[in-house]
Amino acid sequence: LLARLGKSSKKRGKRDCSPSLWVTAVVHLTTGVPWSWQIGKGNASERHHLRRLLSTLCKRSLLIADAGYDGYELAAAMITSGKSFLIRMSSKVELIVEQSIDSAEFEQGMVKCWPRRVQEKNLPPLRLRLIRVRGRRKVNGKTRKVDVWLLTNVEESRLSIAQGAYFYRLRWENEGLFRTYKRTLS
Repeated sequence: LLARLGKSSKKRGKRDCSPSLWVTAVVHLTTGVPWSWQIGKGNASERHHLRRLLSTLCKRSLLIADAGYDGYELAAAMITSGKSFLIRMSSKVELIVEQSIDSAEFEQGMVKCWPRRVQEKNLPPLRLRLIRVRGRRKVNGKTRKVDVWLLTNVEESRLSIAQGAYFYRLRWENEGLFRTYKRTLS
């Protein structure tokens, strides 16, 4: 079994990591109960795993995910499968704004996800909504402004900024549950 798992792409110092297993799980947000999962080698793609898991979700599901699940292909697959999503954006994601904005005042607005490589393939842009959730966090005893940027295909009438913030906070609570699993199981 260990020979077939392969090694993750991580290295520790001068030596490779031991064989590892990658688990991508869809978890019911309010209960923390695993809904479906995909297992792969330690160097598996969580995005590819999630694409395979889309068929396990109920129609009109709202998938809440962290920044590792961004990207045109995955968003297009979720839209095509009839699923809704709310994904945290990283600073590396390039989005096109439809009108000029004042970044200090921005709360939400329509954007296009249309990377150059997608444009070159003559694929259409994805019109999505970018939400800014303003927050504060204590870091080293000092309170700092910490904003979270979320991307969704759900219109404002069905998902407010406050609801998006609430759902994303619940996702972090589930992240803590998985951290406990990892620590307990080493």
